[in-house]
Amino acid sequence: MNKIKLVIRGGFDGQTPVTQPPTFRLVEGWNEAELTAPAGILPAGLWGQVPAGDPYLLHANLLTTDIMNAQSSFDVRTGAPMQVRAQFTPYAGNTRLTLVRPSDALRIFTPPQALVKLEMLVESIGGTNELGSRLYQWAESTISRANSTGVRVAQVMANATLAAWTGVLHVIYNDNVAGSVNLPPLATVPTDAVMTFTRKGGGVPTILPAAGETFGAGVNVQAVTRSGILMNNSEQWVFAGS
Repeated sequence: MNKIKLVIRGGFDGQTPVTQPPTFRLVEGWNEAELTAPAGILPAGLWGQVPAGDPYLLHANLLTTDIMNAQSSFDVRTGAPMQVRAQFTPYAGNTRLTLVRPSDALRIFTPPQALVKLEMLVESIGGTNELGSRLYQWAESTISRANSTGVRVAQVMANATLAAWTGVLHVIYNDNVAGSVNLPPLATVPTDAVMTFTRKGGGVPTILPAAGETFGAGVNVQAVTRSGILMNNSEQWVFAGS
């Protein structure tokens, strides 16, 4: 995020383009510059202070020595002739985010004031480690996490051996013939993984642990006539149901 602060004495006139870049210096975490000539229209690129060529989200607010005048305004303009795409009064408590394109111009107007400070927070949408790439990485991680720990459904039509799973797994046994469903080894299934097991067809399925493993009380086979929930308590399989 880029933090830019422009200081001007007398206020912004809303009509004079600022074509020459002012001199910036770091002040309390802000890239700050003082405008010594009349100013009212700024280029969207802010003289190289924002990532070149990328649209960005802008939060802007004005700080003045007097009470904020309702005539104060901040415009985002685009096109030729210029058309207003967004216009608002940038009070100190403003929470508005505005999309700015590289071809836009920013117009600021304030009635005459002894001292005016324009604070702008800029978050680029494109580029490495900017908002767009971070949103993409967040979405990718969310999808990956959902795929690895989300809810899945498995239809079993005959004898089967289940692979290890994470998150929630719904197993539906849908066969008119009795069959067996083999569980993966306990060590391969996280203790926060959950399985629901449901009988749908006419056949009664039987759940079998891996060799040497059991359900509670040393039971090594579990028939499912209706449905149940299966979990790993790190020592045995836990089954609750019927």
